[in-house]
Amino acid sequence: MAATRTEAPADTRMMGIVHDALRRDLRRARVVLAAEAPPPRAQREAVAEQVSWLMSFLHAHHHGEDVGLYPAVRERNAAAGPLIDAMDAQHRGVGPAIEEVEAAAVAFRGGDAGGERMRLLAAVDALEAVLLPHLRQEEDEMMPVVAATLTDGELSGIDHEHFVKPKSFVELGYEGHWLLDDLDVERRDVVTRSVPAVPRFVLLHGFARRYRRRAAACWDASTRPARRVQTSGRVEVEVDAPPDAVWDVVRDVTRVGEWSHECRTAVWLDGASEARPGTRFRGRNVAGVFRWGRVCEVVSADPWELTWRTVPSRFYPDRTTWTIRLREAEGGGTRIEQTFDGSGPELLLRLYGLVIPAHRDRTEKLAGDLRRLGAVAEPHEVPGALAESERRR
Repeated sequence: MAATRTEAPADTRMMGIVHDALRRDLRRARVVLAAEAPPPRAQREAVAEQVSWLMSFLHAHHHGEDVGLYPAVRERNAAAGPLIDAMDAQHRGVGPAIEEVEAAAVAFRGGDAGGERMRLLAAVDALEAVLLPHLRQEEDEMMPVVAATLTDGELSGIDHEHFVKPKSFVELGYEGHWLLDDLDVERRDVVTRSVPAVPRFVLLHGFARRYRRRAAACWDASTRPARRVQTSGRVEVEVDAPPDAVWDVVRDVTRVGEWSHECRTAVWLDGASEARPGTRFRGRNVAGVFRWGRVCEVVSADPWELTWRTVPSRFYPDRTTWTIRLREAEGGGTRIEQTFDGSGPELLLRLYGLVIPAHRDRTEKLAGDLRRLGAVAEPHEVPGALAESERRR
């Protein structure tokens, strides 16, 4: 008999959604604070208030993990003890950075005559330096352990007791819209289905205007996410696998499904069997509820560098050129760089951005792809849960 939802392994995707919301607002705050011109008074006060709220949320989030989630995992899974100890230590390390951001936000709200804006910017930078690596390790290492240790029902009970029950309905309403801000269809469903039908309706329709007003007061047009797809970008990561091993995976496009978060399969066309200039393949992609295929053509396939481009068609007139470039990293391993550059009708680019919000800023997802690419090149060193956990986020 198939397991019920409550008996199934814990669904930890919500953790990635929470973390992405934290990253998003810290990034938005940094843009406002680092701008050449200081924000006007109303925006200054709104940003300071939002940053203070963000720190309160982060403190409560870590407290819920410390007293609820981690002890439950430790009790059931003794082998997870060292990893939980590392998470606890990181929480203690993040604490002083949170306190400095809180103090700087209060000072900034009162004015900027004495350099309070630069103090808050420095505090946000210092917080990100200790927080962002922690969030990544929690997603990559801790969440697969949670999924292997707790059932979905057990995790839901912990969430309710430590993350929902201590908050008022109004607080939860604002928090819900904060999480939903700019989510794609699939992840939006993860958030909304965690709430029963009647309160879900009230949360979605009773608090939306309040959140929109507050967000608009904080983030001007320059900090709001773009509504069109990102047409160019560059990401770079360093992995332990040697360049030749990574290159063997890169040049075999039929293996793309092993490491890409979006392209699930690729097949050679017209009898081709390897990457050479002019050979073509078809990739099939999945993003949320959307599925599509594109024909691609290899531009160059020199050792340690592969370039291909999508072929425009009647239904997909846009064009994007992709390159993966490898080089030896200092101290061993491989530095992997991926770039893309595209163009297309403006109306189509905005439509793509509307139906696939994840394509408005692809940096995090593409960096995750490259980390998985390195993992595939050295499968004996990487837990099998890593690829699945990142794909589900």
